[in-house]
Amino acid sequence: MKVLVYLVVPVLIVAVWSTAMWARNRKPTSLQSGVDDFRREMNALSPDPLPDARRSAAGRPPSRPRGQGPGPSPAPRKAPPSAKGH
Repeated sequence: MKVLVYLVVPVLIVAVWSTAMWARNRKPTSLQSGVDDFRREMNALSPDPLPDARRSAAGRPPSRPRGQGPGPSPAPRKAPPSAKGH
């Protein structure tokens, strides 16, 4: 009889533990959880509306095209001297 206790107790412990882990880790089955999963997948597949939005969210300023924004503008180019006059 004592041998049976040594076999039954661990089996019961494993059964209770595995049932608890199954109940804790199962996927939710409500309608709202299905809608949330679908919305999450659609957001992952959709393109970003502003490509610089991720960069500014990371703490870095978004990049500007050259020649725009504050700062000195480049000096205009001078025409090379022509060789016609000599």
